[in-house]
Amino acid sequence: MVSSRRVAAFLVGITLYSCLQPVIAAPSDDFPVAAEKFMSGYVQQGKFRGVILVASRGKIIFERGFGKAVEGWDIPNTPSTKFEIASVSKQFTGAAILQLAQKGKLALDDPISKYYPKAPADWKAITIRQIANHNSGLPANMLENFSKGICKPYSLEELLETFARRPLNFSPGTSWKYTNTEYYLLAYIIEKVSGESYADYLDSHIFQPLGMNDSGFSSTLAVLPGAAEGYTHEGAVLRHRDYYDRSLEVGAGGIHSTADDLWKWNQALASDRLLLAKWREEMFKPSVPGNYGFGWFIAESKYPSQFHEGSDPGFAAFDIRYPTKDALVIVLSNLEDAPVREIAQGLGSLLLDGNVLHPPQ
Repeated sequence: MVSSRRVAAFLVGITLYSCLQPVIAAPSDDFPVAAEKFMSGYVQQGKFRGVILVASRGKIIFERGFGKAVEGWDIPNTPSTKFEIASVSKQFTGAAILQLAQKGKLALDDPISKYYPKAPADWKAITIRQIANHNSGLPANMLENFSKGICKPYSLEELLETFARRPLNFSPGTSWKYTNTEYYLLAYIIEKVSGESYADYLDSHIFQPLGMNDSGFSSTLAVLPGAAEGYTHEGAVLRHRDYYDRSLEVGAGGIHSTADDLWKWNQALASDRLLLAKWREEMFKPSVPGNYGFGWFIAESKYPSQFHEGSDPGFAAFDIRYPTKDALVIVLSNLEDAPVREIAQGLGSLLLDGNVLHPPQ
C-alpha cells in the first residue's frame, strides 16, 4: 500500500528534486563506485537496509544488498532476499487484467457490474478501466472500515463489503483518487473470470512463465525461505513491524519478490512474452485525469518515466523505469520508513545525468 500523500510528493519531486537539493558532479569513478558512495550515507545513518538494483541498456550495472535481512540472526540482505513489495504489486494485478483482455475474456470498458452482480446502483457506470486507473470514485478504506479488525483474514467478498455501502468520492471518470479498494475489486474480477485464485493466477500466468521463482502472494503466516523480516523505528529503537493479515491487501499489495525477479519482470515488459504491444501500450497509457496506467504512474519530464512506490508495515519499495533510456532502478527495503523514493531518484540522477544528490546529513 502507498499513501496518496506520498504519491503527490513524488509527482512534485520527480520534476523539482534536482532544484531543491544540492548536487555535485558524479565522481570520475565508474557507476558502481559512485552508487556505493551515495548509498553509504543512508546505510551508516541507519536509514536504509535492503537491496538496490540498477540496470542500463539491458544489463545490470549495480546490484547490492545492505544491512540485515534478519536482525536477530545476523543474516544479511542479498540480491536473492525476498521482500514484500506492497503497492508495487499493483503492476501484476494490472498485467493480469490486461492478459485476460488480450485473451478476450473481458473488455477494459466493461461495467464492473458484469462481474460483480452485487454492485450498488451508483457503481453501475464504473468500468474496469476506471478502476485500474483510479478514476472510479470508489471510497478508500481506513482502519475503522475493516469490520473484523486488521489481524483476521478476509475473503474477497468480505473485502468488497467493507466499502460497497459507502458513497462514491466523485462521479466515475470525472476525477482521480488513488485507493487500494479499486484493486481489491480487480483481484475479484481476475478470480471470477479466470476461475483461479488471485495467487494461483499470478503464479501460473506471470511468475512461472518468467522464471520468477522467488515471487508470489502468500499468507502473512507462511514460511518463506530467504525472506527478510520487516522492521520499523520506534524513536531511536529498531523493532519488528506491526502485524496485519495480508488478505487485507489482495490485488493492491502483498506480493513478495526479489530484485532479480523484478528485473526479469521489467525485461518482459519490453517484449511480447506476457503482453502483446497493444496491451503493453494500455498498461502505460496515462489516465486523464491522473496520469496512471494499469499499476503504474506515468510521468512526462526530461526523462519520461513509469514508476510505483509501495509502503507496508516493515517494508518499503520503489521501482522506476526510464523507457527512452532503457534504464531501471529498483529499491527494496525491509525498513518501513526507508526513503526509497529519494534513493531511487538519486540513483536515477547519477545514471542519467552524471549527478548524484548528497545523502542526508
